[in-house]
Amino acid sequence: MKAKELGILIDKQTYSESSIVLQFYTLERGFQSFVFKGALKKHKALNQLGLYEFSYFKRPESDLGIIAQLDFAWTPQALFERPQKVLLVFFMTDVLQQTLRYQGADPQLFYFIRDQLVHLETTASERSFPTQFLAQYLMLLGYTPLIEAEQSAIFDLQKGSFCHVSQGGASCIQDFTLVAFLKAQFWPNEAALFSSAVHKEGLRVLIQYASIHLAHFNLDKTMDILHDTLYD
Repeated sequence: MKAKELGILIDKQTYSESSIVLQFYTLERGFQSFVFKGALKKHKALNQLGLYEFSYFKRPESDLGIIAQLDFAWTPQALFERPQKVLLVFFMTDVLQQTLRYQGADPQLFYFIRDQLVHLETTASERSFPTQFLAQYLMLLGYTPLIEAEQSAIFDLQKGSFCHVSQGGASCIQDFTLVAFLKAQFWPNEAALFSSAVHKEGLRVLIQYASIHLAHFNLDKTMDILHDTLYD
């Protein structure tokens, strides 16, 4: 079968002396893997989370397609130049590698990731990016928190609920400012302003929320780097 696809590059791995395996989240088929023969000899730039258009062959019995031609579908200008943006691409890549592997085709999810990359390319506020990206991505995966009380004083991570009353414990966030910040990441409120310390703690909480609800989700290595550079 010969076909064309639009895909976001999630991962790449050496396959042979001259070839690599590319893993894409594609618009029409979801998560897919392909061999790109001779790629190392062609010295073609292959950026993590790059948006590519490619043609490929794939036998029905094979898990791997073979890429015949690959080209950029969108060429960012600043995404890989500013250190903070490069770090956030690394953060996004880590999140996506851990969550997309068994994800089928979902145009809404594909375009969300694409639009987040375009937003990251143009935004001057890198500090607010990771929390809003992660919260809204979790919503698309089906982990939207409930709102049990409009003026919520508590975010119960285990229940996935903004509420007034909870069972308490380590999975309950009861700091009013932090709860308001977390709510604003799921449902953005441009009027709300928060300190760098709240952004930093809010990201830690959102990652904890993700790790409770997503099997084997762990961003410890990424977070060590992110905390040292983005919130200093």
